[in-house]
Amino acid sequence: MEKGRVMKINLHEIFPEYELIDCGNGLKLESFGEITLIRQEVTAVNKPVLSISEWRKLADAEFIEKSKNKGEWIVYKSVPEKWNILYNSEELNIVAELSLTKSKHIGIFPEQILNWNYIYDISKKYKVDNFLNLFGYTGISSIAAAFNIDRVTHIDSIKKVVDWTKRNADLNTLNNIRCITEDASKFVLRERKRKNVYQGIILDPPAIGVGANREKWVFENNIDELLAYLTEILDESSFVIMNFYSHTVNEKFIHRLILTYFREFKIDFAEKVFGLSRYGEVIDHGYFVRIRK
Repeated sequence: MEKGRVMKINLHEIFPEYELIDCGNGLKLESFGEITLIRQEVTAVNKPVLSISEWRKLADAEFIEKSKNKGEWIVYKSVPEKWNILYNSEELNIVAELSLTKSKHIGIFPEQILNWNYIYDISKKYKVDNFLNLFGYTGISSIAAAFNIDRVTHIDSIKKVVDWTKRNADLNTLNNIRCITEDASKFVLRERKRKNVYQGIILDPPAIGVGANREKWVFENNIDELLAYLTEILDESSFVIMNFYSHTVNEKFIHRLILTYFREFKIDFAEKVFGLSRYGEVIDHGYFVRIRK
């Protein structure tokens, strides 16, 4: 793993329906299709180019945080209960349902576009049969996989977002995604006992989370156990995609995880990724890691 690898990318250039317009002072101004939103962003540490009054003239709604990731939306203009956003590339076309929720999240993490085409391409190239998405949220990565893979298993601990995944699958006319509401670590342990294996796995663990039965997930405390079990459900020829957002993660930490659990894997990609705004300011998307053997 090369030291100091950093990618700065303007996602709007590859995902035209999404744009990070401006960011700073702990906030970000983004457009998702026709809807423009203001949300909290802890990594937006710079000073924004536009004033907050200019932001609010552009925004359709703003999330006001009352406690961590919980709050309410102030709607400045008409915002539909649900709307769709489209991603189109030469081979991959995805429709995703978005909605304002009781948290600041709206159904998509746009930076994950960096994984969607990779999943689509590698699964086609290696003729992957079985793919697992852990901490899968609303399932866009599962959809990217399902175009080329017969069996896609999607795991999330929150029933509402698993139901959201099912709606996204319907929007994309896919019926080969198995959606399960369960704690990721418990699911992997069960698959290990059943001796089931996967040729492709993506995991996008939060810094802190709660399982389906109120199990507490703390990244630094739980990631080693999960990866240890994960190695036992990987096929002899397989790939793993990992995204790490926890602010305690650094290159040394990731290097240790790879050497401990994936020593025989080749690193295709391991970089810190920053999203560029229209004006050149950045937010931190965390570390993206892709390995295969």
